[in-house]
Amino acid sequence: MIERRALERIEINQPAMLHLDRVCGIYPCMVMDFHDQGARLHSSTFHIAAFEFDLSFDGFKTTKHCHVVWRDGNICGVEFVDRSHARTLR
Repeated sequence: MIERRALERIEINQPAMLHLDRVCGIYPCMVMDFHDQGARLHSSTFHIAAFEFDLSFDGFKTTKHCHVVWRDGNICGVEFVDRSHARTLR
């Protein structure tokens, strides 16, 4: 198992959008840093109960499905997961 905290992160501070299943609309967030397995996000509009969502940098032409692994206020760490396996993580 790879220790995710040991992975080299790329600081980008880039705006992105997220979409939650069964919740109407899209919500802005800031991707603070990322690596190939996940990212650290900041958003003032996170829904407290959201543990999975789709993240997009390009207006939803492409997405990364995310699973929240930690939270601290309006900041969370997510891992990128294959959508077909996402429901088994709960």
